[in-house]
Amino acid sequence: MNRIDIKLGLTILLLLITIILPLGFVMNQIFYGFYVSQAQEETHMLSSQYANLINDSTVENRLEVVEVAAKISNQKMLALSDEGEVWAQSNFSMSHHDTGYLLNLIHFADSQHYMTNSFEDSDGKTYIATASHINVNNSKGHVIVFSSLESIIQSIKKVQDFLKLSAIGSLFLGIGLTYFITKKLSQPLVSMEKAARQIARGNYNTRIIQKSGDELGSLARAINDLAFSLQRVNEQRREFFANISHELRTPMTYLKGYSKVLREGRWKTEEERNQYLEIIDHEATRLTYLVDDLFDLAQMEEGRFNLEHKKVNINEIIKLVVKKTAYKALEQNLKIEYRGGLSDKDDSIVLGDPLRLEQVLINLVENAIKYTKEGSITIYTVSNDENIKIKVRDTGIGMEEEELPYIFERFYRVEKSRSRAFGGTGLGLSIVKQLIELHNGTIEVESTVGEGTEFTIILPKILD
Repeated sequence: MNRIDIKLGLTILLLLITIILPLGFVMNQIFYGFYVSQAQEETHMLSSQYANLINDSTVENRLEVVEVAAKISNQKMLALSDEGEVWAQSNFSMSHHDTGYLLNLIHFADSQHYMTNSFEDSDGKTYIATASHINVNNSKGHVIVFSSLESIIQSIKKVQDFLKLSAIGSLFLGIGLTYFITKKLSQPLVSMEKAARQIARGNYNTRIIQKSGDELGSLARAINDLAFSLQRVNEQRREFFANISHELRTPMTYLKGYSKVLREGRWKTEEERNQYLEIIDHEATRLTYLVDDLFDLAQMEEGRFNLEHKKVNINEIIKLVVKKTAYKALEQNLKIEYRGGLSDKDDSIVLGDPLRLEQVLINLVENAIKYTKEGSITIYTVSNDENIKIKVRDTGIGMEEEELPYIFERFYRVEKSRSRAFGGTGLGLSIVKQLIELHNGTIEVESTVGEGTEFTIILPKILD
């Protein structure tokens, strides 16, 4: 009973039965009431006509005329006095006991005519009887027309048989429709359940084919998106471990190799020895940067990364960054300049950590120097009532448009080779993005291959 199609099918069938049974009962009552009402109207009309004819003193042999008319029309009719004397009858006879019982019913009726649905004679037959008052030779009496309920019951029975067949047919039709509906509704859910289990087992290539635009289709697309995201995360995790292994192995190999050369004294000149020492120092420094970056990232992802929040003058930070990176730019014959668009007053003040903002800008500027062979690197600022925009633009090699969504991912490099021709840990931009977000800001990038790249940092100003 855990299958959803069975539960859904039983629910629909139960709902169908709860509709069919009351509907059949109501229709049976409606038809029964219709036939009884029709019989009452007919007996009332006939008894009134017979009473009018009997009460018409201009008609001779009135009782005989009514009796003959009733016999010809095959109507059950009885005319009797208040004392129970039978004056006329047609197609009907009653015992003395039944006559007395009928007269008692009539006497209790305070009206021109009397109707009952439950008159039963001594033989157990039930009739609808309508009595109208008559006067024969100054003697009061009643003309009564009877309609047997047997004919009504037979008609009702036919209707009931029809309703039963209709109910059974509707039930079978409902079972067929229920089977079709439950299969149509449950099949996507079963497919989703199987797909979810496949995804849980690590089969992230699993996809659900669902073309409907309803909630089931939306759920299927959500599961597909989840599978894609998990696949992406899994690929990033594998790539992360591969990259971190490579990034750690490379400097460790250099450190081990050149330290062994120095330890064994295998150098020819002092210059060669100093060169080996510089390599060891460089790789040790790179390893330190890598560990620091990994530590920063871990703290950011765990929410344990603390910033010093205070008022910071962006102009001063940018000028300091330009001074620190000017020598490296000059080594590559590059020009670096700051075209300030902010005043040194409130227009350039943000709330943040000055060391971390400096770290962000140094990373962007050093990347620009690294990927620019000739030309210039320009930093300029734009301000409005709410934000300060810091733009770092270079005239370097640029990037393909499809690369841009991924450059802030850990270890993502535009150059795919393992040679790491441009150096770095591959974590800089990822850290930059998270640092900016910790300052409640955003970072954007635009780039054109062969023309250069522009990073835009948007930071909220301090509003009074």
